[in-house]
Amino acid sequence: MLPATTARFGGVPLWGHLVALLAAAATAGLLTWLQVGARAELPGTDLGGDPAPGFRLTDHRGVSVGLEDFRGRPVVLAFLYSNCLDVCRLTGAGLRQTAELLGDDARRVQLLAVSVDPAGDDAASVRRYLGRYQLSERLLYLTGPAEALPPVWDSYHLFVNTGRTAGLEAHTDALFVLDRAGRERALLRSDFDPSELASGLRALLRESW
Repeated sequence: MLPATTARFGGVPLWGHLVALLAAAATAGLLTWLQVGARAELPGTDLGGDPAPGFRLTDHRGVSVGLEDFRGRPVVLAFLYSNCLDVCRLTGAGLRQTAELLGDDARRVQLLAVSVDPAGDDAASVRRYLGRYQLSERLLYLTGPAEALPPVWDSYHLFVNTGRTAGLEAHTDALFVLDRAGRERALLRSDFDPSELASGLRALLRESW
């Protein structure tokens, strides 16, 4: 029998196999660490990572919701109104596709909307909007109190035309992507690519914070 130090397996010294296995394990560990620690690449305009302005509002059911309630998961923050005829429809459809692409990971991400039309966003209108885009169980839609909304719009630098004309309400077309630490990471528009957003949100889930 050969000494242990020169024992062979498949024609290669056993110690060679052990060294190769250890090297492979170390490489895999390094790659995992780099993946988890690396800064996520996100679609849209890079916002740098400043803390997102906080707020506490109520949703269309009257439930109190604060931005800090979602610390520990990525947030997509949209500004919508339920009777919008253009960009809010694109946003709703895009968020639904994003949630579908995320699959099980969708439960680890929060989709959030703040109303830009508190007078028109009554409970029935919001329910119809959420149902139309299959977002009833996926998106929290914050509607008031009405006097608390303008400071939120201002803190996110939104233009909101509250003087409604022919049922239309102009507002800045903006979605903010926040990381798990509540930092502003990317700015998107309503024509965002759902597959790119889903990929970016998965990257944020892997990112250390």
